[in-house]
Amino acid sequence: MILLRDIRDYIATLGIAVDNNCYCGKMDSKPKKAIGIYNLKDSRKAVVPIGGLENKSYGTKSISLLVHWSNSPTDTETAAIKLYQELQKTEQVEVNGHLIKFIEMLQEEPIPVDTDENGVFEYVIECLFYYERNGE
Repeated sequence: MILLRDIRDYIATLGIAVDNNCYCGKMDSKPKKAIGIYNLKDSRKAVVPIGGLENKSYGTKSISLLVHWSNSPTDTETAAIKLYQELQKTEQVEVNGHLIKFIEMLQEEPIPVDTDENGVFEYVIECLFYYERNGE
């Protein structure tokens, strides 16, 4: 099973935000030019193939990414689009022993969510990571 920390580690390799500004589960200090990686709370139906779980070759992980960037709406949108495009291109990437097959984007583009209490603009990207199961 792929963990949220594995997704965080992959996002950090994309070079959009520096490694220390990629957060897993909670963004404590909320620095500018940061990306938060969260489990997406959705109601996806569990899929069990005919013959049972031992015949399931892949798993999915629903993710929500918060792009917490700057006081410039244009710079923030640009960073969010860059991350979105990098995720769209992801295929057959190994992270911490897990093979990410591809990423399904759940919206056509990053979603603007206005600013935080300090006027920092934010965007959300929702996606579904498909990964190869390792005999789980």
